[in-house]
Amino acid sequence: MRRYLFVLFAFITLPLYSQKFRLNAEGAFSHFSNINDRQVSFYGFGLNYSYYLYKKLGLVIGYDHYLPATYYGLVPIVSYRVDEKIPVIITGGANAITFGFRMKVIDPESKRIEVNTTIAISSFNHIGSYHIEETLIKGVQNRVNSIYAGIELILKKGNFPVAISGGYNFVPGQKEYINNYYSTFSVPFSSSFLIKAGISLPVMKGPSPSQIRQIEY
Repeated sequence: MRRYLFVLFAFITLPLYSQKFRLNAEGAFSHFSNINDRQVSFYGFGLNYSYYLYKKLGLVIGYDHYLPATYYGLVPIVSYRVDEKIPVIITGGANAITFGFRMKVIDPESKRIEVNTTIAISSFNHIGSYHIEETLIKGVQNRVNSIYAGIELILKKGNFPVAISGGYNFVPGQKEYINNYYSTFSVPFSSSFLIKAGISLPVMKGPSPSQIRQIEY
């Protein structure tokens, strides 16, 4: 996790005055259609940083922290019987890292609206726990790697641009659950939908470029 935060810091310290960057502070909603045969949603917040290497194409890196969610599931237990499972209540939060490319598809001269598309790789790290009997606590630890494709809309209303984005995290393959009596338990996570909304920097001060009067000599 430290190396991901270091990369994020390196991007943020690029020349901000160049107007080639965009930093979003957003709330996040991630919905999984199948975790232990049930739908599960995570709510959180995070930062999303873009730096444009060219006029319309740039790099994007994001970090999201999700608050603990509680859901029901079936977990395997150590037994002589094959595939024996018991129902449990699992609770735990998550962190997600995204890295990829962003392209402007709509960027009019008025600068009041901006539409971007994103293609990236993402890693969703979930850590939780559940109880067996009263004293035995076991852990759940999943790292879900996926391919993210999404679209972002930025509305520059007044001086505070608003960013709204949505996308899909596609998980190429799901492994079977892993269970070890002395370690953590891992359950397959499905692909997921992701929705974000928040504010976007840099803040626009003064009129948009299309509203500035040009003085001709």
